Amino acid sequence: MGTSSIFNGPVNPLLPADYNDAPSDSDDFSQTNDGLDTDTNSEQSESNEINNDESSNLEHPGQPAYRWKDAKTEMTNYVKGNSSERGKVMNRYVSAAGGSKQVSRLSSAGRNTAIGIGRLIQDFRNNGVEATLETLQIDCVGKGAKAVLSELVNAISQKADSKEDIIARGAASEAIAEMYKIVVENGGDIEALRQIDEIAFRNILEIFMSEYIFRKAMNDLQSRFEKYENDPREAVKKEQELKDYIKVKVELRIREIRPETYDYKSRSIFKEIERLFIKCFQAFEDYI
Repeated sequence: MGTSSIFNGPVNPLLPADYNDAPSDSDDFSQTNDGLDTDTNSEQSESNEINNDESSNLEHPGQPAYRWKDAKTEMTNYVKGNSSERGKVMNRYVSAAGGSKQVSRLSSAGRNTAIGIGRLIQDFRNNGVEATLETLQIDCVGKGAKAVLSELVNAISQKADSKEDIIARGAASEAIAEMYKIVVENGGDIEALRQIDEIAFRNILEIFMSEYIFRKAMNDLQSRFEKYENDPREAVKKEQELKDYIKVKVELRIREIRPETYDYKSRSIFKEIERLFIKCFQAFEDYI
């Protein structure tokens, strides 16, 4: 799976030993007030193994419940060129994964990373960039903006112990890459990040959310590309088309919700971000 990230190294770590096992997750968020630590305190085993074709969606009784077999079939048809319905691929995927609420519940690293991004930007705006980096123990001396910003991925998304962690870190790297673009557009002045307005704030969150959802879906269904698409260029093209579709759907939801207006230091932020994730995944349930 390709990525436009400007960052390498620790942002894309080697897969852990348990990559092919069912990942663990958490229902709760830790609520720390210092720094950007949004790590979870406890973990519970996921009940939906990716290969469990009997899983069902009970959230929407008026809609058919699709199994992983259905999601894989739609992705296979898309990869083979038998179908161009990207909406159907994502609809079957979210349904097979248990529905929007269940997928959101199993996205703890994604939710925590979204909060970390929001807190980071608000700290930049309120305290200044260098002061924020100093608080995070990131040394700017003798380093270019690219090197400094690459270290923010560890502050936003600290772990890389599971598939979920890796997905969240990858999406975080794309959000940081967008911040780097702002720095470049302002002559390399990293303090330009202090001037991030609500439109740029929202854009960064849109990039993170769409990239996170794309990576999550591809993590579960990319094997269909590997099995049925023999032309690497065509595979990249189809991946990009799917990513673009997800991006449009996510942008529409985020512009309705306006998460750039949240207070990312408030105690209510954990529930607000959970609702944001549910609403974004619901966008794919609405496909007819």
